[in-house]
Amino acid sequence: MSTHQPPATETERILAEIWCDILELDEVGVLDNFFEVGGYSMLMQLVRERIAQRIGVRPSLPELFIHSTIRACAAFLDGTMQETAAPEQQRAARPEPVRSGSGARDTDIAVIGLACRFPGAANVDQFWDNLVSGVDSVSRFPRKSFSSPGGGIREYVPAGGLLTEPEWFDAGYFGYTPREALLTDPQHRVLLECSLEAIEDAGYDPDRFPGLIGIYAGCSLSTYTETLRARQQEDPSITSWDILTGTTSDYLASRVSYKLGLRGPTANVQAACATSLYAVHFAARALLSGECDLALAGGTSVRLPAALDNYRVGGITSPSGTCRPFDAAADGVIGGQGCGITVLKRLSEAVADGDHIYAVLRGSAVNNDGRERAGFTAPGVRGQVEVISAAQRAADVTPSSITYLEAHGTGTRVGDPIEVAGLNHAFADGEPREQPCLLGSVKGNIGHTDAAAGIAGFIKTVLAVERGVIPPSLHYSEPNPDIDFAAGPFTVVTEATQWKPVGVPRRAGVTARGLGGGNAHVVLEEPPAPLPRTSGGQEQVLVLSAHTPAALDELTARVADRLDNQPELELQDVAWTLQVGRRQHRYRRYAVVHDLQDAVRVLRGEEPGRLVSGDHARDGRAVALLAPETGAAEAEQYARKLGLKTDLVLTPDSSDAQLEAALGTPGRLFLDAGAAPLAARLREHPRWTADHVAVTASGARDALGELWLAGLPVDWAETHAGQPRRVPLPGYPFQRQRYLLEAGPTAPATPAPVAVAGAGATTGTDDAEPDTEQTVSRLFKQMLGVPDVDPQANFFDLGGDSLVANELLGQLEQLLPVRLEARDMYVAPTVRELTALIEKQLSDGEAVPRG
Repeated sequence: MSTHQPPATETERILAEIWCDILELDEVGVLDNFFEVGGYSMLMQLVRERIAQRIGVRPSLPELFIHSTIRACAAFLDGTMQETAAPEQQRAARPEPVRSGSGARDTDIAVIGLACRFPGAANVDQFWDNLVSGVDSVSRFPRKSFSSPGGGIREYVPAGGLLTEPEWFDAGYFGYTPREALLTDPQHRVLLECSLEAIEDAGYDPDRFPGLIGIYAGCSLSTYTETLRARQQEDPSITSWDILTGTTSDYLASRVSYKLGLRGPTANVQAACATSLYAVHFAARALLSGECDLALAGGTSVRLPAALDNYRVGGITSPSGTCRPFDAAADGVIGGQGCGITVLKRLSEAVADGDHIYAVLRGSAVNNDGRERAGFTAPGVRGQVEVISAAQRAADVTPSSITYLEAHGTGTRVGDPIEVAGLNHAFADGEPREQPCLLGSVKGNIGHTDAAAGIAGFIKTVLAVERGVIPPSLHYSEPNPDIDFAAGPFTVVTEATQWKPVGVPRRAGVTARGLGGGNAHVVLEEPPAPLPRTSGGQEQVLVLSAHTPAALDELTARVADRLDNQPELELQDVAWTLQVGRRQHRYRRYAVVHDLQDAVRVLRGEEPGRLVSGDHARDGRAVALLAPETGAAEAEQYARKLGLKTDLVLTPDSSDAQLEAALGTPGRLFLDAGAAPLAARLREHPRWTADHVAVTASGARDALGELWLAGLPVDWAETHAGQPRRVPLPGYPFQRQRYLLEAGPTAPATPAPVAVAGAGATTGTDDAEPDTEQTVSRLFKQMLGVPDVDPQANFFDLGGDSLVANELLGQLEQLLPVRLEARDMYVAPTVRELTALIEKQLSDGEAVPRG
């Protein structure tokens, strides 16, 4: 919108003439924004040359972007521009420089869990190894040529930071049918897996956590929606509701809460490229306000099919296929895929609970640039300065105490100078600085991961703060000439650097900026030293469980490798983390071990008799105590020590009728506390079944392992002397399969619609009766997306839910002359049972007449 206020000074008049000439305008107002009246970055370079010719001053491009109206630019050139920074009343409250750790504050937040998938990295450890080694994980493809606006031929290198097999997913683990998995956006599925990995990394089981767990997360625009819309034209079984719930960002965070059983605040966050750092800020605020006790925060960006960004003249995509943050050769961004998530907790509680603390989140802030910038998609300076200053005030630190800054750093020729100009303003506190502030950007390693960009920089910096090493910022050799590094404390880090600041703890800032003006900044600090304790040198019970036998074997091998590679781990911490920090699944095993080396041997199968496995875990088992003729009181005391509540005590004098009555309770567990002959009588009894369990209490820890194997709750805290700690251990080994729909003439998302005689189908004879069981079976397969169904298998055990059940019943009513209700699926949940129910309705004359 032009105001057409005329120039008031000579400098304004000259600038107006320059603008009108370059933009081919008859007139321009002094309050018009250059980029809103037809200007763009290449034309701004012409403006700079004309200013140098006519006024004798050569401003930098960032200065022209910052002062993008004639009035602002003229005032700057005339030396009357007021400092673009936070208001004085906000700046006056700067804290004194912090020379050492200032102790925990009530507002400090602990980072206790991390998980990610980024280009070249399937987990946090691989991501860190790549960063420290300076690995460029961007994929590059053969050059492409295109016609330039001037008529010539130009080339560019297609490139992108791509995930490995993002379409592969463990549907069975999360209770998804194959059809549901196919209809769910891969970026939702990746976030779901990472969320489980993050909360496991924190050492918590959502099902047993006593407080509320929240999640704040965001994602990129779904490209999978387009694929599903195209496939919907071929496959009418794909509904608009399927597409809405399977791909829309509104259901991203709530999907995680539903599948993991989280009952705290659950919110989708959208702030363009700053999305996931905004999520961290909101999660921290939720913890401080008491809305939850653990909070997950992060973002995901996975676009399938993985089309690469095409280069266009004047765009932001790099034609060279390389992102070079802060470098003189910087020519644009590289797109990337990724997902990252963190788990946060109030610091005081994390310390008290013995959590592994990666870093301390001391403060954070978010804001928007408003109108004070070159255009809607252009970054501003004032907003950036203010958000950094606000985060530092929240953290109660001075800029001079911060010795690393993870920048947004997209590698654009103009964007990087504008960002550094803002950083110079924000860090100009006038305090003496013992060492420079190192500067880096993860985008040189993996590209710009959009909604996951902020969390990528966050995870990188958290690991650097914890481990005392700053990874190199890639592809930097010569500074961008438009960046005024001399005006600030920043030096780009070009090699892996030991981080040992003088007089202050390791402390860093992380910035994320979004198209549209969103800014986010957090301040991180190295974790506090763990509280002193006495080491518990006693035997420990290691417990492992998984959704499938194959996953259990893989998990066992992973844990063995971790213990072998990290001999500094304390055995009791490993045991405690496995006991309380993992979800409990059907397939289980345990081992009683006395040190790490012993644990490695047993877990690797070198002493087979000591690694005990089972798949008989079930909830709610009744427990009977088998006590000797004398010592029943001691046996009962022993059972209580194991945390068992027995409802029955049997002795060698118990009659066969009493034994028969005890065996009448399905799945009952019998604890043998010194009555072996009685246990033998029970096993030989005709009413003994495979669901019954007998546990011999030969040793307390072996007994606990057997009880856990059978599915009984165990009070593991009672088994540890002193306070154990949670430690990062390998996450769940997902057993993934490929789930991806592609547009075009491919196989349908579900089996072809069922054709039934009597319902418009051709079966070879006009009066043939429909095969009811075949019809029901085919619909089971169609709605569940599976190739075959056992006629005795329960629909809900196969992954079906109430919504899918209702749709299945509706299909049956269209194909058969019956009327079915939702409760019929619960009464008859198998193919065989539902067939019998339908045929009974038909034989009783309850068929619905068809007109």
